[in-house]
Amino acid sequence: MFKKFFTVVMLTLFVGTVHAELQIEITGGINEGHKIAVLPFKQDPAVNLDVSSIVSADLMRSGKFSPLPQSSLPQVVSADGGIENVDALSATGAEVAVSGIVNKTADNKFNVEFKVTGLAGSNKGRVLSHFRGASSLSTMRQAAHRVSDRVYELFTKQKGCFRTKIAYVVYKRGATFPYQLMTSDYDGYNEVPIVKSTQPIMTPVWAPDGKRVAYVSFENRKPAIFVQDIFTKKRTRLSSFTGLNSSPAWSPDGTKIAMTLSKDGQPDIYYYDLTTSSFVRVTADRSIDTEPTWSEDSRTLFFTSERGGKAQIYKFDFATNKVDRVTYQGARNLSAKTIPGTNSLIVITQVNGFRVARVDADGSIYMLTTSSLDESPSVAPNGSMVIYSTVYQGRKGLALVSSDGRFKANLPSSSGEISAPSWGPNVQ
Repeated sequence: MFKKFFTVVMLTLFVGTVHAELQIEITGGINEGHKIAVLPFKQDPAVNLDVSSIVSADLMRSGKFSPLPQSSLPQVVSADGGIENVDALSATGAEVAVSGIVNKTADNKFNVEFKVTGLAGSNKGRVLSHFRGASSLSTMRQAAHRVSDRVYELFTKQKGCFRTKIAYVVYKRGATFPYQLMTSDYDGYNEVPIVKSTQPIMTPVWAPDGKRVAYVSFENRKPAIFVQDIFTKKRTRLSSFTGLNSSPAWSPDGTKIAMTLSKDGQPDIYYYDLTTSSFVRVTADRSIDTEPTWSEDSRTLFFTSERGGKAQIYKFDFATNKVDRVTYQGARNLSAKTIPGTNSLIVITQVNGFRVARVDADGSIYMLTTSSLDESPSVAPNGSMVIYSTVYQGRKGLALVSSDGRFKANLPSSSGEISAPSWGPNVQ
């Protein structure tokens, strides 16, 4: 159903699965991660996807693992999904092996079972992890990602994030509704349209509960910030003041949404308190303050400001009500995002163009990409990966880079240009 705004602007809200339009193309591999052998799973013929290939791809993208090519691995998986010849696998140099089986049950469900077996030292031949879970055919990709999550957590002691979602904006020139807000699995599968509009949609950001998305819409020919439940389709207009309404950012504790407003003059940082339904002004400076993002504990707001002459990252501490400059290296630094579990930030820095970089606690900047038109970074909830917008083969699309720079990949779209990615929370 279409809703008409005045006589020219149309917008539609709906939920429905469509074919994935994003495909991952690896542009930079790794050679320093944990060597791991992900063996082909024994699968029921009804299962029409390769579970082990999904697991191997997930682990490689994290930057923590170097999965060995399956073509180089000996055929040692037993009928029950175990390993028949540990010595043959150990000779490959892998630290561990992942093996498994997918069996059909009496109720037409499937059991997905896997084992992680040590291949070196005192762990050789030991089963380090053993897990079984139920799945249907329609959720088999999520079941494969669950295997990846378990393996990742075994090595890193952190939760994996391979079952998370991303949101992004697709622009299709010439379409009836050229601007589309989409969600999908982090790897581009299970793409679902959330909003379609004749006018621009910008900067979506997930709520911590993984059920809502805040975004900027120009459907009335001026910017307004909306919050939408992606399941019920209920939509609430949060901010539509005269002037700028931009850059919504949900606090990790779920109680506030920061944003940039110019309703009182220059663009400054505000937040909307969801518990009191009120706006609170955070900064009041003659320079432009924009792109707020929260610290992991919701006690600090990082933002981009030109108060030093050129755009750099600053932070506002709610305990002291003080603003301090964070970045000094680089001509300009923009679009800061915190890396969970660390004191580091992901930024867009101006060095031979605009590139994704990591700013560590000592202020040093480590370049993660070599492209020159990067923007809108968003960090995975476990801090392992960054998704961002870039220009690839003349078209705007998404790309992935691990937060240590070891793994790089592009996610080109089969149609349209893609921008403004936002990585959803880990809500399992």
